[in-house]
Parts: sequence; structure tokens; C-alpha cells
Amino acid sequence: MKKFIFLAGLAIGFVVGSRAGRGPYESLERTARQVADDPEVQRRAAQAKDTATKVAQDTAGTVKEKAPEVASNVQGAVAGAAGSAKERLSSVREGAGKDEESSSTSTHAGGDAEVGEDKPLSS
Repeated sequence: MKKFIFLAGLAIGFVVGSRAGRGPYESLERTARQVADDPEVQRRAAQAKDTATKVAQDTAGTVKEKAPEVASNVQGAVAGAAGSAKERLSSVREGAGKDEESSSTSTHAGGDAEVGEDKPLSS
């Protein structure tokens, strides 16, 4: 396939960049037609088409077969994540209530330094 793409690019570049007149273009066109009309090339193209069709059908069948299982797994994962998130939220709320209780009994607003002290910020 890479070779075909390279040759097609080479041919297009030759045609577009050619200043030799119509002769080289017609020669290239004649060669391209001979290659396209070759029975071996046509057989290989048909074989590639059949293979691609078969692979596409197999893939579609596999996807159709596995889709319900995957959907169920995703649904379970989402439900589990939602339950886990609810648990974390409730524990955060409980923790916030404890912090409010402890902060109301504290005499300092936070930190070790008193207002007006000239202590460095880092120890």
C-alpha cells in the first residue's frame, strides 16, 4: 500500500511538474490504464474488497454481541462511582461539622503567630 501511494504521488508530481509537453502525460496515462486493466491487479483489488467486507461484517457482529455486556459494565461502574461519591460527600460533611465545633472552642483563629509578631513565615 505504501508503494502504491508513493507511485501515485510520483505520478501526480510528474504530471503536475512536467514541462515536457503532452507526450509524457499520455505515456503515463497509457501505463496507468494497462496496470488498471491487468487481470492480476483486478483480481487482487476484488480480493482486498472481499476481505475488507468480511472484516467489517465480523467486527459489526462482535460489537453487536458485546454491546449489552459493555453497557451493563459501564452502568455498574457509574452506579458504583455515584455511591462512592455520596459516601465521600457525607464524610466530608461530617468532617466539616467536627471542624466547626473545634474551631468554636479554639482561642486562636489559626496559625501559631500572634498579630504583630515579627516571625518569619517559614521555619
